[in-house]
Amino acid sequence: MRDIKGRTLIAKLLIVLLATTGCFAASPSAAQDFSDATEITAEEKREVMEVAERFVRRMQETNDLSPLIGEMFVADYAERLRQQAVNVNESLFWMSKSVAVKASREEIARYSLALNNCAYLGGLLLLRYKLAHPEDEENERGDDEEAMAYFKKALPPDILQLSETDALLKGLFEEDAPTVGQVERSDADDDVPVQQFDADDGELIRSIEGLRGFTSTLELGAVLARKHLGASSVKPSLMDRHKGANDEANWEAERDRMKPRAWTLAKEFYGYPKDTRIFCANVLIYHMDLVRVDGKVKVLALYPDMD
Repeated sequence: MRDIKGRTLIAKLLIVLLATTGCFAASPSAAQDFSDATEITAEEKREVMEVAERFVRRMQETNDLSPLIGEMFVADYAERLRQQAVNVNESLFWMSKSVAVKASREEIARYSLALNNCAYLGGLLLLRYKLAHPEDEENERGDDEEAMAYFKKALPPDILQLSETDALLKGLFEEDAPTVGQVERSDADDDVPVQQFDADDGELIRSIEGLRGFTSTLELGAVLARKHLGASSVKPSLMDRHKGANDEANWEAERDRMKPRAWTLAKEFYGYPKDTRIFCANVLIYHMDLVRVDGKVKVLALYPDMD
């Protein structure tokens, strides 16, 4: 478990397309706070594993979550995502609750998609850099300054330049920034306002305009990342367990980490009522919650696993 300082850095790096292989670990479902663990049956495990493996294979084919939402997620995913953003007692996806209330379901779904895509693509860019520069890897796990410098080197120049056009990203990259409140700066040579936030503040997005602008920046960053990865020979897998073994061995390691579990809800979760049976699994850098709909197991929620 990383300390608060390290976890704050990881949150920053995730937002700027940097998902590390070391910061994501197996964890209980986000539904754990709302449910009781129950034993998963052999048939349920088979169904969850089938969805999880298909998800991983499709992400490796597309480097894009967009088509998977239509293929594997619950039909009303966008509406349930907005309900969760509005109804939970704390901010969701670094978004203030007041913004979630004002945002449309399409805006929230678009932001969630962009963030999840960038987490995955950022991890691939990092993996590509790690494979090309193994001598530099010790700096990855140094102090915040060393780690930030390492991760910046993993990003192509056009993505770094993109971060300079977004106030939120620029503030997160600011090395000597104040830690509390919000600061706006406008210099003769730089008219992009810089936003600074408390290290423990989860509400990074505090306006609809900020949500829309940040989403657009993430989407463009994903386009640039795919362009760079398209010319790369790096196998699209993010986890340290893949050490160049044959494909069968890699898949055995992948399946071993998925660890399907089952929960019975003790209160509402993503619009599903108490006593609904929920499943979860670890897939790539994500944590996935699933539910049975019309006899089929579907993805209910997906988010970077940061425990």
